[in-house]
Amino acid sequence: MASPSSTMPAFDTHKAVKALRHAGFDDVQAEAVVDQINGAITENLVFKADLAETERSLAARIGACATKDDLAETERSLAARIDATKEDLAETERKLAARIAACATKEDLRNYATKEDLENYATKEDLAQLELRMTVKMEALTGKMLRYMGGGLALVVALIKGLDLLVG
Repeated sequence: MASPSSTMPAFDTHKAVKALRHAGFDDVQAEAVVDQINGAITENLVFKADLAETERSLAARIGACATKDDLAETERSLAARIDATKEDLAETERKLAARIAACATKEDLRNYATKEDLENYATKEDLAQLELRMTVKMEALTGKMLRYMGGGLALVVALIKGLDLLVG
């Protein structure tokens, strides 16, 4: 802090004491009043050095604050990050939708008979493959059944003809 004598405006204490004496104050009263006035002036004065220090401090604090350009850049950066996050979420949603679509629905599951089938085949693709295999097996069984039925029918016809020959 600068000394009061180097930067303070001049307060002529001698002149003030003389003026107070002329106004009817005695020496002790005049000096006491002037000392009080001088003290009040000195205490409340802001010196140039104090102002300069305050200015430097404020300049440093202002320099540490973000500028409009800094804030705009931060806003652009955050907007880009938000857009990237939205894209990531959309991609994740697409992947989940694809995985969900591959899963069997309740209706798909109702079309299959056994609990074991349901436990073994969880996706639509698995169920479609199971259905294809079951269809092939059923067609093979149908063919065997028709052959057996044809053979059985031929046997019945032969027996009827044989009985007819024996009886007739």
